[in-house]
Amino acid sequence: MQNASSETAPGATITRKDLPENLVRALDVAIDKSAKAPVILNVTTITGYTDWVLIVSGRSERHVSAISDGIDAELRKLGCRAQGTDGFGDHSWDLLDYDDFMIHVFYHPVRLHYDLESMWSDAGRAQLELDPEVTDTSELDALDTPHDLPAYRGDLVFGGFDDEFEDDDADASEEDGDLPDELDEEIPKTPPSPGLSQDPVDLPDEDEDDDLPPDAGDELD
Repeated sequence: MQNASSETAPGATITRKDLPENLVRALDVAIDKSAKAPVILNVTTITGYTDWVLIVSGRSERHVSAISDGIDAELRKLGCRAQGTDGFGDHSWDLLDYDDFMIHVFYHPVRLHYDLESMWSDAGRAQLELDPEVTDTSELDALDTPHDLPAYRGDLVFGGFDDEFEDDDADASEEDGDLPDELDEEIPKTPPSPGLSQDPVDLPDEDEDDDLPPDAGDELD
């Protein structure tokens, strides 16, 4: 059972007592699993799909997996099951959706790359009063960012990543009149009109019409 208000007044200080109980438990599990730099944001007035967001960092994809699995297992014991999960293939960015709160567990360089905290810079931030070793990411900042990360396109109202727009871009191209090559080849070309020659016609020079025989006018007298 959650006992916290989902919306906080602008500028109000948010503390642990303002957070949903299960979100606090997820935070504690993440810290127990050595997650770094936990941040909890109140996004009620910014997003239309959740109230709270927990963001934490891991030092490797295996570490991200351990944090996510630990949170999921603990909350299940409390009768709180994720409505959905994403990113559990390579564990560079795991997402757990618990409806009124969401948890983003990042491989730290991926977290820096997408920088969700800047995107939600207007959100209220909970004062978690964490130990310095939990907030210190100096050992993670030098880790290599994975290659070929899709870029974010859009804004807070509508957005996504480049690989989510590939089908839409193809549809837009067809609507603009661009036909696939194989269809273009099947369209017959317009034949020439009957009776019209396709060969160029030689026209006499204008000066030839003026050159008449000297006696051409005598027959008209």
